[in-house]
Amino acid sequence: MEETDDWQCSAIYFCAGSDDDISDLYHASSPPAVASQDRVQRPALADVYSNICRLLDADQGNFERVFVSSRPDECLTQLADFASTRPTVVLVEFANAHASEQDDRALPFLRHLTADTAAGRYQQRVLPFVLVSLSPTQQPDQASDPSFESGYLEAGAIDTMRSPLCSEAVDRLAGHVKDSTRPPARSLGASMARKLVASISNSAPPEIASHRPDELLSAQRKSAVEEAVSVWSFPAHDLDMDELAYGALVMLEHVLRNPALEQYCLPRPQLMTFILAARRQYKHEREVHYHNWRHAVDVTQSVYCFLCDIQLCPPTSDPQHRKKKSNALERLLTPVDALTLLVSAIGHDVGHPGVNNAFLVASNHQLAHLYNDKSVLENYHCAAYSQLLRQHWPALGRIPHFRSTMISTILATDMQRHFEYMGYLSDLKQKLEKSDTVVADWSDKDKEHARELAMALLIKAADISNVARPFEISAQWAKILMNEFARQGELETELQIPTCLFGGPPNREDLLAAAQSQKGFMSLFGFPLFRGISEVLPNTSCTLPELEKNHSVWEGKIAEEKARREAVSDGRRASRTYGSVPAAAVEEARLRKRESEPQAVPIAAPQVPTSPTRRQATIDHQGQPVRHPAADRRQHMTLGYSIAEEKRASTPALWPSALQLSPTGGSSRRSSKDVALTHMQELNAYAQQNISVAAAGSRRGSADAGWQIHQNHPGSRRGSKDDSLTTILVTSQTGPGSRGSTGSSARGSKTASPHEPSTVNVCNDNFSNSDHRSAVSFDSSIIAIAYRGWFYAADSAASGHRARDQSTCRRLHWPRRPLT
Repeated sequence: MEETDDWQCSAIYFCAGSDDDISDLYHASSPPAVASQDRVQRPALADVYSNICRLLDADQGNFERVFVSSRPDECLTQLADFASTRPTVVLVEFANAHASEQDDRALPFLRHLTADTAAGRYQQRVLPFVLVSLSPTQQPDQASDPSFESGYLEAGAIDTMRSPLCSEAVDRLAGHVKDSTRPPARSLGASMARKLVASISNSAPPEIASHRPDELLSAQRKSAVEEAVSVWSFPAHDLDMDELAYGALVMLEHVLRNPALEQYCLPRPQLMTFILAARRQYKHEREVHYHNWRHAVDVTQSVYCFLCDIQLCPPTSDPQHRKKKSNALERLLTPVDALTLLVSAIGHDVGHPGVNNAFLVASNHQLAHLYNDKSVLENYHCAAYSQLLRQHWPALGRIPHFRSTMISTILATDMQRHFEYMGYLSDLKQKLEKSDTVVADWSDKDKEHARELAMALLIKAADISNVARPFEISAQWAKILMNEFARQGELETELQIPTCLFGGPPNREDLLAAAQSQKGFMSLFGFPLFRGISEVLPNTSCTLPELEKNHSVWEGKIAEEKARREAVSDGRRASRTYGSVPAAAVEEARLRKRESEPQAVPIAAPQVPTSPTRRQATIDHQGQPVRHPAADRRQHMTLGYSIAEEKRASTPALWPSALQLSPTGGSSRRSSKDVALTHMQELNAYAQQNISVAAAGSRRGSADAGWQIHQNHPGSRRGSKDDSLTTILVTSQTGPGSRGSTGSSARGSKTASPHEPSTVNVCNDNFSNSDHRSAVSFDSSIIAIAYRGWFYAADSAASGHRARDQSTCRRLHWPRRPLT
C-alpha cells in the first residue's frame, strides 16, 4: 500500500541568489546530505538542502525528484524534460522579501516561466511558487507581508512561502499540487485495487521514518496537543498534520501503558513510523475534504475519550475519570479491546476516495465489483489497513481474534447498516432490563456478542461525534462535509450518472439547507444513537449535553434564516403571480378592474378561479363562443398580473379561454391548422405582455400545482413533481368515438431525460406524455409545449400535422424556442 503515487510530481528548484554554483538532481531514494559544518559555514546552502529533503520525504512533500540549480537556462532545459511526462513544481527562491526590479535573475525568470506556461509550451501542468529567504536584517513576518507578496503573485506565482520550509508550508505546497492536478472523474481511485493487491505480496520490512514530528515540534506545541486530546472539545482544525500525528502518538502510548498490553508495545520510532504510514494512506485534505487524516484523528480522539470515561485507560489527572464507576456491560470490555478500538479508529477510513458507496456502485467502480456492492468502502478499508498492520505492527496479530474484531468494528461504520445496529442496541437494552441473571452470569456466547456490539457502537458514535462537539467545532465539520458532498455532485455531473446523495448535491451557499440538514441528521441518527449508548454504557453520556445545545443552536439559525428570507421577500411584494399574492390583494385588484369595465358583461365571459386548485374541471363548450370586447379586455388585464421578476417554476396562470383554440362542434369552416397558426400568433403576443417565466430547474410546490395551462385528463397521473411539462392542444372536430386507449401509450413509452428537448408521439390523434409515463388522449394537434416554466413553440408544419395513416406513428421533436 505504500508504493509511489501514480500522480507523483517532480520539482525544479531555482536558487537565483545562491553564492555557490549548484546543479544537481536528487531522487527520493538519494536525498542530499546536510553536513553539520555547512549549517555554520554556508547556512543558505544548508537551507536549500533542507528544503530538498523535505520535498523528497515520503511523509512530507513526497516528490519523485528535485533538480536544483543556480542557472536559469539549466532550470528551463530540465523543466522541459520533466513537464513532458509529469506535473512539475517550480520553486523560485528570492534572496530577500522585496519583489521589486532588482539586479538578480529571479523575477525575470518567474515572468518568463509564466509566459511560457500561458502559451502552452509544456505538455503537463507547471506550477510556479516563490520561496523567500530573509536576510539577517529583516523581520520574520516580512515574508508574509501582503505588500511584498503582491509582486510575486502578479508575476505569476501561485503562492509564496518562507525558506527554510516548515511542515505546514510543505503541506500547503502539496495541497496546491493536489488541487491543480486533480484527475478526471473516470480515473477516481483507479489504482486502489491494484495497490491493495501489491500490498498483499509485499513482505519487505518497513524503514524507520526519518521525519519525526515528536522531535520537531516545540515543547510548547507538544504540551498544547497533549492537553487538547484529553478534552471533549478537541480542536482538530487548529492543529496541523504533524501535530495531529503527535496527538495519535500520545493517545496510543497512554493506552499501551496498561501492564496487560506490555507485550504488544512498540518503541516510539516504530510507533511513529506506523502512524505516519497510516497517514500516508489518507488522501490530502485538498483532494478529500472530510474523510482524511484530520477526520481519522478526530474519530480516534472521540474513542479515546470514551475509553477514559469507562476507565479502560490508565488513570489520568482528570478527577472526573477517577470517580466514575463502571456498570456490568462496561466491565466486559478489556484493555485489549481498548487497544483494538483505538487502532481501528486510526485506520477506519484509509484510502477513502471522497465519495460514498452508492457512487462507486452507480459508476461501476472496480471496488464495487470486487466487494459485490456490499459495504464497498468499509471492506476496502479493512483489507488495506490489515496489510499495513501486518507490516508495521505484527505483534497485534498475536492478540486472539484481533483481526476479526477489527474488521467487524470498521464494518460497523457503514451508515447504510445504521438501523441494523440500532436494532441490535434495542435488543441489548431489552435483555439488560428483562434478564433475570446479572451480566456476569451470561453465557460466554452472549457476553462475547454484547462485548463486540459495545465496541461497534462506540466507534459508530465516534464516527459521527462531530455533531456532538462544541458548536463552533461542529459547524466547521458540517461545512467541510458539505464541501465533500458538493465535490461528489460535480463528479456525478461529469460522469452523467444520477445523484447518489440523499437530497441531492448541496448548495454551499444555502445556509438554511445546511442548518436543516444538520438538525435532521441529529434527530434521525445522533440523538437515537447517543441516547441509546448512554443507557447501556452510562459513562459515555458526555456527548448528550453538547448535542442538545447544538440542536437548539441550529433551530435558532433556521428561524433566523427563514425570518431573513421573509424580510427580503416582503421587499419584493410588488412582483407576484396569482399563486403567491394574498387573497385580499387579489380581491382588491378584481374590484378595481370591475369598476373600470362596462356595466354589461356577458355571462359567457370566462372568469379566473378564485384560488388555485389541484385539478380544474374540463371545459366543454357546445358551439362557437361569443367574443365580447369586455371579455378580451378582462383577459388582458388579468394576465398582466404575472411579472418576470418573480422566479417561480409554476406555469403562468392562463385564462381558461386560452383552451378554446378551436370549437369542438359548430359550423366553423376553419381547419385545425388555421386555428393553430392563429392562436400561435396570439400566444406570441400574449407572451410579450408580462408573462412571468420561471428559470428551468427550479421546484414548484404543491400550492402552485392547480394553475395548469391545460385541463388534466381524468386518466392521467400528475403529482406536484410532474407539473413541469404542460401542453396546449388544439381540439379537432372528430367525435369521441375516435379516441384511443390511454393505457397502451403509457406502457409503451420510455422515460426521457428531463434535460432533453420535449418529445411527443402523435398516433391516431393521441398524445402520449413520455416524460411522466402517463398518457393523455385528445383528438388534437399540439401547437406548443410549456416545459419547466418555458414555452416551446411547434413548427407551423408540425402544429397542423395529423397522422394520415392511422397505423403509423410519427415522433415529433419540438424545438426549444421560448415564446418571448
